[in-house]
Amino acid sequence: MPRAKPADRIQRLEEQRARINAEIQRVKGRESQEGRKRETRRRMLAGGMVLAQVERGELSKEQLVAYMDRFLERDRDRELFGLSPRQTKEAAARPSSPDLGRPSSVGKRAQ
Repeated sequence: MPRAKPADRIQRLEEQRARINAEIQRVKGRESQEGRKRETRRRMLAGGMVLAQVERGELSKEQLVAYMDRFLERDRDRELFGLSPRQTKEAAARPSSPDLGRPSSVGKRAQ
């Protein structure tokens, strides 16, 4: 029986490597997806516990809102709890005066 040419063997091994790499990616993807599902479930259960504490009067709505005010960053999340939008770092760094720090002579005509 004649031996396979080195080029044919290399081709076969590269195809085998591609199949193995694809399987590795599938397994890693499933593992990652399962981890995200577990984390989402943990968060849902913890949130449910906190809401149940509010319903039972063990935690006041004011306390919950105060906790959420410190925790929530995104404006759309803050809106769910009736919280005002957070001021962005860029907006906080801007001067509040209308002249924006420009010299008073800028934009004036010479007389």
